[in-house]
Amino acid sequence: MSLDDLKDRVRTIGRQYRDREQRARRIFIEERAASLQKERHREFAIRTEVSTYFRIAYSSVSFCGSGQIGFSVHKDKFFEPCVSDLDVACIDVELFQRAWIDVVSATRAFTDLTPFGRRPLQRIEHFKDQILRRGMIRVDAMPQSSLSQQWSEFQGRLSRSHTAIFKNINFAIYMNEYAFCWKQDAVLSELIG
Repeated sequence: MSLDDLKDRVRTIGRQYRDREQRARRIFIEERAASLQKERHREFAIRTEVSTYFRIAYSSVSFCGSGQIGFSVHKDKFFEPCVSDLDVACIDVELFQRAWIDVVSATRAFTDLTPFGRRPLQRIEHFKDQILRRGMIRVDAMPQSSLSQQWSEFQGRLSRSHTAIFKNINFAIYMNEYAFCWKQDAVLSELIG
């Protein structure tokens, strides 16, 4: 299957739904991960390990990015085993609140930016914007804290366990399914038009 064929497949599915949430739900929650089509046992293992670690429902773990749809919309290229990442979405309001409380506590409600280290102010602002506008917190963008360190260590262990397919496994925590679908549909809109 060519890259254009794969894009057309996603477009065809996406165009069946006018509602942004339904379109994203169909492609990013209902569909199986393209990168793991031949390794369903690995898909099950990753989702199980993530749900167990974060104490969230198995159904609250979804994949996105090229690992899910088989190509990168932004880079306009196929998912590449051992080169591409797997982006994992943890969709759970309680987990999101836990992450949000940690971010607000670590930064004293963004009045102390030292926990972000030498990160440029523009990246910190983007992180804040994702929380506010997307209902999303990326673990690798969180300020330094004992919780973010624990989560980063888990992310590293899981990544090392699956280097046969993924360069890295990255986590984003979403406030709810609507926030996840809204974020993913922003990517689909670039593709579908």
